[in-house]
Order: sequence, then C-alpha cells, then structure tokens
Amino acid sequence: MSPFFFAAILAALWALGLTVLGLRNSRFPGGEGGARLIAAVSFVLAGAGIATAVITGVEEERKKEAEARAEEPEAAPPEPGTMRVAADPQGQLRFERERLETTAGTRTLELTNSAPLPHNIAVAGQGVDVVGPTVPRGGTSRVTVPLRPGRYTFYCSVLGHREGGMEGALAVR
Repeated sequence: MSPFFFAAILAALWALGLTVLGLRNSRFPGGEGGARLIAAVSFVLAGAGIATAVITGVEEERKKEAEARAEEPEAAPPEPGTMRVAADPQGQLRFERERLETTAGTRTLELTNSAPLPHNIAVAGQGVDVVGPTVPRGGTSRVTVPLRPGRYTFYCSVLGHREGGMEGALAVR
C-alpha cells in the first residue's frame, strides 16, 4: 500500500469519526479547545495527504522514466577510429566537446544531434575539407577522412553556426 493511500484512509476514518461523534453528541466538539484540536488534526491529515500525493507522483514519474530508458535500444559502440561528438541539446551553437585528439589514419567523426536545430559535422585543415549531411534532431551526421599528423578544425557548416561558435580543435598525432 502506498503512503498516499494510507494517508487517504486515515483522512477518511478521521472524517467518518467526526461525523459519527457530531451526530451522536450535541455538545461536540466540546468548546473552543476541542474545535482547535479537530482543526489541527484535520490540517495535519490534509498536509500529509498532499505531501504523500506529491511524493508518490514524483516516484511514479521516476519509475516511468527508468522504464522508458530501459526500453531504449543501447547505442552501438563506435567503430574503431570513430570519434563521437554531440550538439548542445538546448540549442546553443556549440559542441559538447571542443577538443578531440586521435592518431593519423582514416577516421570517422560522428555528430549526434539532440538539439532542436539542424546540424552537421565538417572537418577542415591540412588539405582536408569534408562536410557531412545536415540532420535534424535525433539524426547522426558522419564524415570519414584521411588524417595526417597536424591540426584540424571540426565544425558545423550550417549557415551561421560556425560563426556562432560551433567549432572545435582536432589534434592528430
């Protein structure tokens, strides 16, 4: 039995008891002191009911969220040589990470877009200039590029996004 139902049963029994006493005793509640006691207990029971309703609601919401997360398929592990970044989920023009590091070779950069705006991933530097597809929220943009040792820039090529700060540094050893 949840705390909310327990509090509701107590409140119902309290109300039933007050009704029976009031109908059977003409002097009920027995003066100002009795009325204050009844009011105080009633307020405590009402507060307990409200508090347990809120607590029970929060617990139920957390339970539903946990169940929803458990039902989501797990993300596949990245392929060897894949570097993952994500767009800011609140829609700020930035990546969750501004620095990446890897070794030379063919590498894939993968952007997960959880932002409300469309984004993509692009890489420039050392003679490389590759742009991935622009994807909406929930999409993934990928580029695979041959990288030599040196410094590169990864960025979003959507108009105004790079200029707004959506870029990062890629160091290749």
